[in-house]
Amino acid sequence: MMNDDTPQIPLGLGCALAENPSALKYFSELSADRQRQVIDRTNEIRSRAELRAFVRTMTGLSGVI
Repeated sequence: MMNDDTPQIPLGLGCALAENPSALKYFSELSADRQRQVIDRTNEIRSRAELRAFVRTMTGLSGVI
């Protein structure tokens, strides 16, 4: 059951996370506030490739997030 504090994940971000298990694990372990911050950053992303690159930063290969 979802907690009321848990933000709704946009479809594109959810799909990109599903393709990257390491990033999905990282995202799922974030606090609800931090998840919202990540989701807010995706509002500026305009392409699928850019979204995938953003999600890859969650794997520890980059310090962007």
